[in-house]
Amino acid sequence: MIQVSKIAGLLTLLAFFAVPVLAADSTKIPERVLGKATAPITVEEYVSLTCSHCAEFYNNILPELEKRYVETGKVKFILRDFPLDGTALKAAALARCMPADGYYPFIKALYKNLGSWVTAGPEVDKRLIQYATFSGLDADKAKSCLLDTAMQDAIVAGRAEATEKFSVQATPTFIINGGAEKLQGAEPVEIFASVFDRLLADKK
Repeated sequence: MIQVSKIAGLLTLLAFFAVPVLAADSTKIPERVLGKATAPITVEEYVSLTCSHCAEFYNNILPELEKRYVETGKVKFILRDFPLDGTALKAAALARCMPADGYYPFIKALYKNLGSWVTAGPEVDKRLIQYATFSGLDADKAKSCLLDTAMQDAIVAGRAEATEKFSVQATPTFIINGGAEKLQGAEPVEIFASVFDRLLADKK
């Protein structure tokens, strides 16, 4: 689990994220749902696209949760952006330009290949655009989305709201059924399963 307090250059990071919050509107962020809208359990997952622990969740934990709970209509996931740095912020803005059916495949591709783009230095924007085009987005559109400051401001506003409403301070953080349960970090599958099974039993 990555905590904001442990990131190098904390003061720079806080200054970077503090400016646009007041004027931005997080409702402009298109909501993307993994699972059936009617699922009785909703998991809001707060992630940073440069977060290695988030990649661990997506690569090694989510696939099993999808089989057990998402594909069976019991749980739906909603990704909420909580970028921890400028690269994650731009990647999140780019991801929000993907069509609904391409959003989660793009997110999964970024996490699966995290090491190949997050350390690309001055080439990172180029790598992100490449992944977007591989996922079906026009290259010019991808370039525009990557630098969409209005979307970036909305994402930062959403990040601030998450901190205020749910005390989100680290990624990944999972808010379940509006705060009925809260999990932090890339916990093992069975930790998630125990929470989901208990909530499902309570609904019977």
